[in-house]
Amino acid sequence: MSSSVSFNQLVYVLVRQIPPGKVLNYGRVAQLLGVPHGARAVGWAMSALKSGDQGVPWYRVVNAQGRVSIKGSPAGAAEQRARLEAEGITFDERGYLDMKQHLWRPALPEVEAIIRQARGDLESPESDVDTD
Repeated sequence: MSSSVSFNQLVYVLVRQIPPGKVLNYGRVAQLLGVPHGARAVGWAMSALKSGDQGVPWYRVVNAQGRVSIKGSPAGAAEQRARLEAEGITFDERGYLDMKQHLWRPALPEVEAIIRQARGDLESPESDVDTD
């Protein structure tokens, strides 16, 4: 019996697809996953990542204004900005990045294919192959 794919898992699958030098904001991640008012849930999913971050480029998700949005962690915010800058993303003097330039704009069919593939991969039952 397979378990259903969690919202967090779908968030991580989608965020893994954001190319270097591009970002999404929390609301756009939610919108692409079919949850138009789910920005806060995306934030919770991102904050649930453990230190190994499961290969998820968490730093490529910023707030709607195009700012680093790690609250209460100056070190985390500095790390996010440094990682983005290492990928060529520039910030203005107020700490904003140019969302028009750096926003990832995947085609809807591309996102649907990513989600469909993820659901298939994550929901497939484990192999019952005999290892004798």
